[in-house]
Amino acid sequence: MVQVSDCHLSRDPAADYRGQNADDGLARLARSIGCFDPDLLMLSGDLSEDASVESYCRMRDWAGQFGCPVAWIPGNHDEPELVGSVFEPAGFMAGFAAGRRVELGRWQFALLDSSWPDDPAGELDEERLAPLDGLESGRPAGVFVHHQPVPVGAHWIDKVGMREAKRLWQRLSRLEQVQFIAFGHVHQRFRQRHHGIECLACPSTAANSQPETERFTAGETTPLARWYVLDDAGFRSGYLAA
Repeated sequence: MVQVSDCHLSRDPAADYRGQNADDGLARLARSIGCFDPDLLMLSGDLSEDASVESYCRMRDWAGQFGCPVAWIPGNHDEPELVGSVFEPAGFMAGFAAGRRVELGRWQFALLDSSWPDDPAGELDEERLAPLDGLESGRPAGVFVHHQPVPVGAHWIDKVGMREAKRLWQRLSRLEQVQFIAFGHVHQRFRQRHHGIECLACPSTAANSQPETERFTAGETTPLARWYVLDDAGFRSGYLAA
């Protein structure tokens, strides 16, 4: 499986995003993803910078080239209904809907929508936590959400992370099958174990920051995604670069 996040495409494909061209980042990353040959592509939010139809159409066309199922959740820059109107006719799975899960072999994934209109921070209320209730015991599971449920040590993005993250962690404490929670939003590499669960950040395909900074500080310019290899014994994960 490959996770792609924070693509920040704009209506204008030539638009600048934090000193980089977002469309170029996706194009450069496509070869690495194609060589990995994923069985599932997970899009974890902020797919667009301006929530434009044009940007979602280009995202759809890019994601569709790998010939595998595609699942998605919205980020704070996205307009979920608009994303759905573009993605659903292409067969992309809207995993953020309450009660929905995505499966890959024995693995199961709950996709949670932490985004709220006109709010850069995230939050999960009881309704948005509902997909966790559908995870079957006895099968390995992962959780995908846009906003980070733990601080990553960078003030500029931690101040708009997940509010009331304790709600999520209280739920997860009762779900021994969950092995990891993966997110985007932070524009940097990050991995940390919290309450026995691996917390995995997916960097941006567009522009990333140096870690542990007060403000966004341009860091790696290579587009990045996160790969997963999953089996009955557990999972391995790392980064794909262009």
